Amino acid sequence: MTRIRAGVLALLVLAIATLFGTPAAAAHSSLPTAAPGDGLCSVEEWRNLGISDFDECVNRLQDVAASRAQCLTAPTPATPDSGFAGWFASEPTWNAGQGSGRGRYSLYGYAGYDYTTYDIGCAQTLMHPDYKFENTVANGELMIATGVVAGANALRERSWDPGEMWAWADPLVENSTKAIYDKVFTIFGVITLAVVGLYLIWRSRRAEMSGAMTTAGWAIFVMIAVTAIAAWPVHSANVADSVLTGTLGVVHDAIGPSSPVPPQCVGHEAEPRCIDNRPPAVRAGDTAVDTLLYRNWLRGALGSADSETAQKYGPVLYNSKSMSWTDLELLRSTPDATTRQNLRDSIVREKQGRWMRVAEQIKTEDPEAYSYLQGTKGMERIGAGFVAILSALSFALFDIVASLLVLLGFLIFRWAVIATPALGTVAMLRPASAGLRRLAGAVLAAVFNIAIFGTGAAVYLSAVDLIMNTPSLPGWLQVTLILLCGVVGWILLRPYRRITQLGGAPATQGWGKALLRPAAAATAAAVAPPAVAAVVAAGRPEARKEGQADNRGAVDTPPMRVEVGGGRSEGVPEQRRWRTADLPEAAPAQVLYRPTETAPEPAPSRPATRVEAK
Repeated sequence: MTRIRAGVLALLVLAIATLFGTPAAAAHSSLPTAAPGDGLCSVEEWRNLGISDFDECVNRLQDVAASRAQCLTAPTPATPDSGFAGWFASEPTWNAGQGSGRGRYSLYGYAGYDYTTYDIGCAQTLMHPDYKFENTVANGELMIATGVVAGANALRERSWDPGEMWAWADPLVENSTKAIYDKVFTIFGVITLAVVGLYLIWRSRRAEMSGAMTTAGWAIFVMIAVTAIAAWPVHSANVADSVLTGTLGVVHDAIGPSSPVPPQCVGHEAEPRCIDNRPPAVRAGDTAVDTLLYRNWLRGALGSADSETAQKYGPVLYNSKSMSWTDLELLRSTPDATTRQNLRDSIVREKQGRWMRVAEQIKTEDPEAYSYLQGTKGMERIGAGFVAILSALSFALFDIVASLLVLLGFLIFRWAVIATPALGTVAMLRPASAGLRRLAGAVLAAVFNIAIFGTGAAVYLSAVDLIMNTPSLPGWLQVTLILLCGVVGWILLRPYRRITQLGGAPATQGWGKALLRPAAAATAAAVAPPAVAAVVAAGRPEARKEGQADNRGAVDTPPMRVEVGGGRSEGVPEQRRWRTADLPEAAPAQVLYRPTETAPEPAPSRPATRVEAK
C-alpha cells in the first residue's frame, strides 16, 4: 500500500512539472550556452582560428535582440597608428603582399589597448562617476605602458635594420667622404708622402732597412685603404651593415622567441598566406606586445588572462575593437571620399556586431568576467594598468639600452668612413698614425658591441616570452623576474658597453702600465736635469746609503761579517745569525758597488768572543 501511494505521488509531481515547468525549461534552453552538443565552438576550436579570422565560430552565436541592442554601445575600433603609441608605429613593408603577420603587433599595431564601458544603461550620460574616473585612470596607465613598449619596439626595429634607418645618411656619407678625399687627401697627402720619402732616405743612410721597409709598406697600405673607401663610401658602410644584420638574424632564429606555426597553416607552410616574412625585430615586437600589453589588457577586460573565457573570447574581443593594417591600407587606397566612408562604416558595424554577440555569450557563460567587461571593476582595471606599466618599464630598461648601443655602432661605421680620408692624410707617416689606429679600434669595438648586445637582446626577449607564458608564475613574480633578467644581462655585458674600447679599461692601465713604467723611468732619468736624475736614481737599492730607508720603509743594513769556522758575527742581531757551514758555496751572481763613505762601526753590545768550531 505504501509503494502504491509513493508511485501516485511521483506521478503527480511529474505531471505538475510537465504542465508548469515546460516554459521555463524552454526559455532556459533558448539561451546560448557552452554545453556540449549545442553547436558552439570549443576552446580548441577558438584557438585554431588564430587571431584574425573568427567568422566560423562567431556565426554560431545568437544575435542580440533588437530591443536590447538599442541600449548597447559597442566600442569603435581604433586604427593601428592611433594614439600616443601610434607616434612610434609605422606601416610594415616587410611582407610585401606575401604572407601575413602572426602576432597582434604585426597585424594590429597598437590599436585597441584601452578600456571601455559596456551595458551600463541606455543613457550613458547617467553613468556612475566612479566608473568614468576609474576607467580614465586605467586608460592613462595603459597609454603609458603602450608608449614605453612602442618606443622599445621602434628603436629595436631601426637599430636592427640599418639600411632603412640610415638610408637618409647615404648622400651625406658619399658627398662628405669624396669632398674630404679630393680637397684634403689628394693635396696634403703629397706633403705627407714627401715626408715619408725623406724619412726613408734617413733610415736607409743609417742602414736600418727593416724599419724603412715597414714605413714604406704602412704608407702604401694606408693610401690603398683610403682610396678604396673614398671610391665606394656607401658600399663600405653597407657591407658592414649586411654582415652584422645577417649575424643578428641567425642568432635570433637560433635563440630568440619561438615562432609557432598557426593551426590553419599546419601542412600548408609553403602557401603564400602561411609564409612568415617577419624580420627578427618584428618577431620580437610581437612577443613584447603580446606578453606585456595584451595579457594585461585581458586582466582588466575579463578579469584574467589565463581563464577559459579569456582564451576563447579574448582574441575576438580585441579584434572587434581594433583595425588591422590591411583594413587601414584598404581605406587609404580608396580614392573616393564617399566610398571610403561607406567602407569604414561597414567595417565598424561588422566589428561592433561581433563584439555584442560575443559579449552576450560571455554574460551567459561567465557573469564575473562580464562584470569586468562592463567596466564596473574599475579598481581592478587600475591595478592591471599599473602592472602593465611596471612590466613595460622592467622590459624596456635593458631592451632600449641594447638597441641604442647597436644603433650607435652602426652610426660609428658611417662617421668612420667620413673621417678616414682626413686621418689617413697624416697616418701615412707611421709614427703619426695614432688617430687612424684609434679610429680602427673604435670600429672594431662597435662590431663587438653590435654582436654582443644583439645576442643579449635575443636571449633577453626569449626569457621574457618564457616568463610571461608560464601560468604557474604569479603576476608579481613575472614582473620581478623580467627586471632581474635585464639587470643580470646588463651586469654580464657591462664590460663591453664602451663603444671605443673592447674591454672596460685601456690596456695601459693594467699590465701595460707596469711594463711601461721601467722604460718611462729610464727615459726620465736620461733627459731630466741632474737634480731630478738624483731623485730617480735614489729609488734604486744600490744607490741608497747604509741604514737609509727606501720608499717602502725597508732599511739597508751594513754588510755582515762572519768568521770562518763558525764564529759569531759582530753587530748582527740574534735572529740574523747563521753559520758558514749552512751556506752553499757559490759564485756571487752580481757585484754591488758601494759608496766610498765608510759606515760607522756600531757599538758592540757585548765583547766579542771567539767560538771554536767543534
